[in-house]
Amino acid sequence: MTVMRITGVMSGLDTEEIINKLMAIERRPIDLLNSKKATLEKQKTAWQEINTKLADLHSKLADLKLMSTYTGKVATSSNTSVVTATASSSATSAVYSITVTQLAQAHSVASDQFADPAAALNLSGTFTVEGVAVTVATTDSLNSIRDKINAANAGATASVIDNRLVITSNTTGAASTIDFVDDATTGVLKSLGILTATNTIKNQLVAAQDAAFTVNGLNITRSTNTVSDVISGVTLTLKGASATAVSLEVKNDTQTAVNKIKAFVDSYNALMSDIATKLDYDSDTKTAGVLQGDRSLTDLENQLRRKSSEIISTADPTLNALNLIGITTSNKESTLTVNETKLTDVLSASPDKVALLFGASSTNGNDGVATRMDSTVNLWTLSGTGFLAAKTDSLGNEITDIEKQVQRMENRLSIRERNLWRQFTALEEMLARMNAQSSWLAAQFSQMSGTT
Repeated sequence: MTVMRITGVMSGLDTEEIINKLMAIERRPIDLLNSKKATLEKQKTAWQEINTKLADLHSKLADLKLMSTYTGKVATSSNTSVVTATASSSATSAVYSITVTQLAQAHSVASDQFADPAAALNLSGTFTVEGVAVTVATTDSLNSIRDKINAANAGATASVIDNRLVITSNTTGAASTIDFVDDATTGVLKSLGILTATNTIKNQLVAAQDAAFTVNGLNITRSTNTVSDVISGVTLTLKGASATAVSLEVKNDTQTAVNKIKAFVDSYNALMSDIATKLDYDSDTKTAGVLQGDRSLTDLENQLRRKSSEIISTADPTLNALNLIGITTSNKESTLTVNETKLTDVLSASPDKVALLFGASSTNGNDGVATRMDSTVNLWTLSGTGFLAAKTDSLGNEITDIEKQVQRMENRLSIRERNLWRQFTALEEMLARMNAQSSWLAAQFSQMSGTT
C-alpha cells in the first residue's frame, strides 16, 4: 500500500533527509550481513579455484601412475619418405637397416574413353568382378555401371576418371589381381575396353604387386605396406622405394615421460602458488589473502609439501626421492623445479626405477610419490564426501541463510519506513490544521477589533 508523503511544508523539516538518515542507521545490520555474504562468496570462489587446480593435479598424477608412461618406445627413421614406424612397449631397443625395393600395389584397370559418362551405352549383359555378378541394361551409362559395381561389394572400387571407368582392387599385393569374367554372349567388358578379345586386361593402370624390402639384409615380401609381423613390437609403414638403406632406431620414449612429469610439476606449482596467494598477508599493502589464516588450507599445503619430499622406501635406493631424478623444491611456496637434462638422463638409463618412484609398478605395490599424493588429493576432491565438497556446501548454506535473513530484515525496514512517513505526514497534517485554526482565530480577532 502506497503511503502519501507530505514533506516539511508546514514544519520546515527536510522530512525525506531525516527518514533516509534514520533508515541508514537501521540498515547497518543489513550492510554488515551483506559484507559478510560478500566475504563468504569470495571464500567459496577461492575454494572452487583450489578444487579446479586439485582436479588438474589429479589428472596429471594419473598419467604418472601408468606403467606405459615410462616403458613406451619410439621408432625414429632416418628417411621418413621411405619408411616410418611405431613401436610398442614390448619392442626391443635396437637399430635396424631397412631397404625398400618396391611398394605393395593394388591392381587397377581402366576402360576405353567415352564421350559422355552420363550417356546410355546401349550395352546389356552380366559380367562378374571377383566372382560377384553385375548386370548391365541398355540404358546404363558409364556412371551407372560404376554405381552397380560399387553396390555389388565385390572387393573392388569403381570410379570415373577422364570419362574412363577405373576399377581398383580394395587390397594390395600380388594376389590382388582383379578377376573379371565377361558375358559370353554380349561381351560387355570387351565393349567397355576393359578386356581384350582374348579376355586379357586391355588397359592396366597399376600392376598388382607385393612390397619387397630388406631388414638387416633379410629379404622380405608382404602384401601390404603396413607391416607389423617382421620386427617384434614394431609396425613399419613403407612409404617409397630407395636404393639407399634407411636407419630405423627403436629406443625408450623418454620424451613422453619427461613431458608428463613436467606437466605434473607445472600443475603442482600452479596449485601451491595459488594456495600461497590465498593464505598470504602483504605487509606493504596491508591486504590479506581471501583465505588468510585458514587452517584447513594450511593443512593441505603442508600435506602436499610432505608428499613431494618423501623418501619412498619401497623404490630403488638410488632413486627413492624426487630430488634424485632432478626435481627439487625451489622457494618458500614449495614449488618444484625440474632439471630436464638430469631427468632425461635418468629416464633413459632407468625408466623402470623412475616408475617405481612414482608408484606405477606393481613390484612395490604401486607405492610411490604419485600414488601417495593422489590419495591426498582424492580425500579433498571426492564428490559428495571430500573436504572441498563439504566446505563449499557449508559456505553455500551460510550464504543462503544470510540472504534469507537479509530479506526478512528488508521487509521489516520497508514497514518501518512506511510508518515513519505516516508519522511525519500526520505531523504535517496536524500543523496544517493548527495553522488554519490560528489563521481563523486571527481573522476573528481582527474582525472583532474593527467593530468596536
